Amino acid sequence: MFKPLTRAIAAALALIIAPAAFADGPGDAGPDRAAAPVRAAPLQPAAQTQAPAEGRTGIISLNDGEVTLNVPNGYRFYPATEAYAYLQRSNAAAPSGAVLGLIARSDADIRSADAWATVVSYDAIGYVQPETASGLSNANFEEDVRAARRAQSRAFEGFASPPAFDAAAPQVVWAERAAAPGAGGKDFRYEQKTMGRYGVACLTSIGAADQMDEIVASAANLQAMLSFPEGRRHADFAPASDQVSSYSVPGLVTGVPASVQAAALPAANGQAQTAFGGLAGWFPWIALGVIVVAIGGYMLMRKRDDDEDEDEDEDDDRPAAEAAAPEKA
Repeated sequence: MFKPLTRAIAAALALIIAPAAFADGPGDAGPDRAAAPVRAAPLQPAAQTQAPAEGRTGIISLNDGEVTLNVPNGYRFYPATEAYAYLQRSNAAAPSGAVLGLIARSDADIRSADAWATVVSYDAIGYVQPETASGLSNANFEEDVRAARRAQSRAFEGFASPPAFDAAAPQVVWAERAAAPGAGGKDFRYEQKTMGRYGVACLTSIGAADQMDEIVASAANLQAMLSFPEGRRHADFAPASDQVSSYSVPGLVTGVPASVQAAALPAANGQAQTAFGGLAGWFPWIALGVIVVAIGGYMLMRKRDDDEDEDEDEDDDRPAAEAAAPEKA
């Protein structure tokens, strides 16, 4: 009898002690609500840093061997993609022809807003005749350039350095302002265009007006890097087979072919500028055509005179024949 009683007492004590043993101490358990899940903080993407532009030095063949660069230490050559990006950042017009790359000093960050650099390009316009350079001295030439820039939607505030032709190179060099002084930005453009057998290689340096002295001082070093391979130099021109360009030397500055410029760009006095630089190669054929036309006209006139003489002879003989006819009857 005592054993069942003892077991019942022990069970009752266990029921009383158990809640106290498993309790988490005194306090308010709070509302009957599930705790918010614990989440790890989202990872922030690492800042993407653009890889620096990589340039080259040494001898570099461009445009399938049409032009050669020899870039020394102290300068770097960058591909055409960097050149186009530089032109876009600078809000500058691309030179005519194919853009081949970009040259800058080795200590310059070409992606920096204040960096100046030189775009390398090649324009396959044929052989430009050096004797047409006399057109650069025309009194109205700057007005022709101004009219051409308007047609090209390019700003032109005037020449910072007027065009000069070097017959030994041969090349034409000039500098122009793309904005009024003090406007800021890339408002200075220095052009060096060297003539070859089949076209013109161009070095277009773009920077700010306050960088003009540095750009001009570097021009000789830049020009020394560029050359045409043997057989493609200006002196290698073959008159019997090579194409004579429709551009004159002044046309390299305006960007307008000589024949178009003569018709479309009136001079200040209302008379069109006369420029036959690109047509000289056709003069022998034009002269031959004139001679053929003249000979043909002469032969036609002679035949006509002979026909008229024969008609007159027939008219003279007809009365005599008519007079003799009755006597014969």
